[in-house]
Amino acid sequence: MSYYWIRQLHIATVIFSVGFFALRYIWMLIGAQREQQRWVRIVSVCNDSMLLIAGISLALLSGQYPLVAPWLTAKLAGLLAYILLGTLALKRARTRPIRIVTGLSALLSAGYIISVALTRTPAPWSILTF
Repeated sequence: MSYYWIRQLHIATVIFSVGFFALRYIWMLIGAQREQQRWVRIVSVCNDSMLLIAGISLALLSGQYPLVAPWLTAKLAGLLAYILLGTLALKRARTRPIRIVTGLSALLSAGYIISVALTRTPAPWSILTF
């Protein structure tokens, strides 16, 4: 598979992953039982696995690696924050206010990861000119 198609797969799985997290977060907020259904976890794990495989493939094909390319290191750090915050928001946090804050923070970290990917800089706000 060519770099172009792996990149398209990566982009598609990112869009689905963030959108599906947002949907699961809304389900959690309104108390819908859908978030707890088995198919939801299966779809999420399958998509996130494809996302990870595509991301690793892109790094290998491009010869850019975390801890070598600063922007990839920032994406990896943002990904770890996204996973931790998302897990707290959907499963681990005990109180509703903490789930709300961690869910919104997870969405902000996803936005950071996307902006780093688009700008290829660990500080994407630094390229803004007013």
